[in-house]
Amino acid sequence: MTTILVSLQNSILVLESTKNGWKSKSLNLNNPSCLVFDPRISGRAYCGTFDNGLWKTDDNGQTWEKTTLNTTGYNITTISASHVEKGDHFSKLFVGMEPSMIFSSIDGGQTWEIINEFKKLPSSSTWSFPPKPTTHHIRWIEPDVNNKEHIFVAIEAGALIKSIDGGRTWIDKVETSPYDTHILRTQKISTKTIFCGR
Repeated sequence: MTTILVSLQNSILVLESTKNGWKSKSLNLNNPSCLVFDPRISGRAYCGTFDNGLWKTDDNGQTWEKTTLNTTGYNITTISASHVEKGDHFSKLFVGMEPSMIFSSIDGGQTWEIINEFKKLPSSSTWSFPPKPTTHHIRWIEPDVNNKEHIFVAIEAGALIKSIDGGRTWIDKVETSPYDTHILRTQKISTKTIFCGR
């Protein structure tokens, strides 16, 4: 069976494949902004909402429960689950925020670590989201599928940055790189990683 989760304006649409076609169910959830499945745990997925915290499901989206992540003062803009870094049971989860901040969890959202050293990078003074000039946000988080210590982060707007030590320290954007990167992917190809952005 295949399950597809779709984020709509004020709900999540759950589509499930059956031998007779697709079955759908709509669940109310205010302002969902992003979704991700945990690649290690069947049925486990997360939904970030812009102004209503982070939610989790263990039954492929049939029921949802709010996690312990305190988002006071922040709005969730993206979520990512690592394919290579994990805790005892769950994949490592990254949650990106507006204003720019990253929270991570290795226990399925029970406890959280703040990742914010990237805000000390020289280019950070130039980051700005045009509709709201006083802020910017994490647009995308891409854990490298080849190396659990490597993380790529797109800031909207202003930078594509990376860490090669799990987020403890950060390497600033390349001087000639695009100013407004939205999406990037890493791919496992023998001994090298390919990544690209828009």
